Order: sequence, then C-alpha cells, then structure tokens
Amino acid sequence: MLRILDRYLLREVLRSWLAITLILWLILASNRLVRYLAQAAAGELPGDVVFVLLGVKTAWFLVYVLPFSLALGMVMALGRMYRDNEMTVLSACAVGPWRIYKPLLAMGVVIALLLLWLALYVSPGIASYGARLERQAQEEADVSLLGAGRFNEIRGGALTFYAERLSDDRKDMQNLFVYVREDRKKGRAPLVMVAESAHRMMDETGDEYMVFVDGHRYEGRPGDAEYRIMQFERQGVRIELPGKAEPAPKLDAVPTARLLSSNERRDIVELQWRLSVPVSVLVLVLLSVPLSRISPRKGRFGGLAMAFLVFVVYYNLLGTAKVWVEQGTIPASLGLWWVHLLPALLALALLVNINKLVYRARRQK
Repeated sequence: MLRILDRYLLREVLRSWLAITLILWLILASNRLVRYLAQAAAGELPGDVVFVLLGVKTAWFLVYVLPFSLALGMVMALGRMYRDNEMTVLSACAVGPWRIYKPLLAMGVVIALLLLWLALYVSPGIASYGARLERQAQEEADVSLLGAGRFNEIRGGALTFYAERLSDDRKDMQNLFVYVREDRKKGRAPLVMVAESAHRMMDETGDEYMVFVDGHRYEGRPGDAEYRIMQFERQGVRIELPGKAEPAPKLDAVPTARLLSSNERRDIVELQWRLSVPVSVLVLVLLSVPLSRISPRKGRFGGLAMAFLVFVVYYNLLGTAKVWVEQGTIPASLGLWWVHLLPALLALALLVNINKLVYRARRQK
C-alpha cells in the first residue's frame, strides 16, 4: 500500500511541477523574446540569431527556475489532496507528514544532484556560449547605427568618416572616407583613409573597432616633406558608439574550476550561488509539506499564495545576501549558508506545530 502511495504522490507532484515549469518558462521566454526583437529592430542584433539566443538563454534560466517550480508543484499537489480530504484519510491510516516526506525527499535528492551538475558544469558553458554568440551577433549587426550617406563623428570629433552606402545584407559599409584629426600631444599627424568596405568588430575585452578592408592610408601634414602612403588589406580603428557602455564581466560564465582556485570575494560568492541551486531544492521540499496544509473548506489555491510569498522572500534574501558578501557587509565564510538555514528552521517549526495539532486531535477522540 505504501508503494502505491509513493507512486501516487510522485505522479501528482510531477504533473503540477511540469505544468508550473512550462508556465514560468513561457513567461521568461516571452520577456526575453520581446527584448531580442527590440534589439533586432534597432539593428543591434541580426534577426536570424534571435531564436538561437532565445533557446540558449531560456535553457540557462531553467537551472534556476526548476527548484522554485518544483516547490510550487508540491504545494499545489498536496494542497489539492488536503482540499479533497485525501490527507485526512491518510492521517486516519497513520500516514503523517514524516511518511509523506519519504518519496518527496527522494525525488528532491535526485533533482538536487542533477541541478548540482548543471549549475557547476553545464550552466557556465551555456552562459559562455550565449555571451559569445551575442557578441558575435553584435559584431555582425546592422551598421546603420553609425549611419550611411552622411558624415559621422566618433570620439568627440577625433575621427570623422563617410560611407556612401550599405551592403545588401546591411552588415558592411561600402566606399568609405575616413579622417583622423591631428593630436599634437600624442605626436600624431593627421590621417586620411579610403577603403572599399568596413564592418564592426568587437574584441574579447568588449572594445569595438571599425575594420576597413582594401584601401589606402595617407598620413602627414599637408606641405610637409614627411608624408606616408600605405596600401592595406585590413585596418582596424577603435570606436566608441554614443551610449555604448562597457560590458560588465560575466561571472556566470566563469568555469567552476577557476572559481574553486580563486580567493577573490566575488568568485567565492559566485561559487556559493551555484551551490545554492541544489541546496535550495532540499530546503524548498522541506518547506512544501507544512506550507501545503490547508483546511478543506479553503479553495484549491488557498495555501499557494502563502507558499509563493515565502519562496519569493527566500529567493530575494539569497540575492540580497549575495550583494552583501560582494560588498563586504558580511564575511565570505558565512556567505549564503545562513539564508538556507532560516527556511529550514521555519519548516521544522511548522512540522512541530502540525504534530502538536494532530496529537491534540487524537487525544480529543
């Protein structure tokens, strides 16, 4: 009979978990899709990589969504059983909360181990690939942001160029004239370049360049004897687009092996953040059983709102603790671990209270 109960509980939880995961994934995917479509419309991303980037980013999001959706699925499934008096029948058969934990914790341990592997080894690779793909897409993006058919000034007028037209795929500018102003402080003479085409490129540090292809370079002051003329196949010039911020370092893409060998505070907290993914699964499983306990007179979602609030506070507190560790407000040795302890103690207190209520009810009978 107990094996039948275990299979029944797991089936109900899996059904709710998959439904909630799908809903959360659709919400995240739609938000990210709107962002990518806006970037594509602004010429910052080519349209043919939008859905590839969407798949990469949402796959990375799932690692952090699964613990939350699993906990909500357990609360929904168990809450439905309380509403339909199934838990009352199980309690009459001497099946209490501790027995219900057995299949749920077994399921939680399996999922925690899977997420441990994903968070430590798979997720950084996905994040790195996504950042690389996005950077490459930006390099191939529509260069119309710089403008064709008009003179453009870059770096406060230090560099001025004119492009006659864009290529058919709108990735390259064609027939360019470039003028680099004289800089006496750096001992740089005026520079003029003409090229057949040019395109944008971003290096590994995030700096952007205009790469000029098949052209000539004329360097020197008019009237001076020292005048240099060069022919080139490729010539790069660093640019700074208006409003273009320097990209922030992507810690989520750093391999776990490098984090383990680092003593920097931000690397330590990033490692703890990744380890928090499987730990949060077990903590949320512990919380789900007592939070799902509702009166049969309440609706199906009677306990779901409270559980959702507790889970959101838990996740927000994790994010806040991460910032505190990065800023040095709390020591890195304490890190995020104290945050996991709080909901675990809350679950224990709720379970003790439930056992007291059950014991009183049995004594009154």
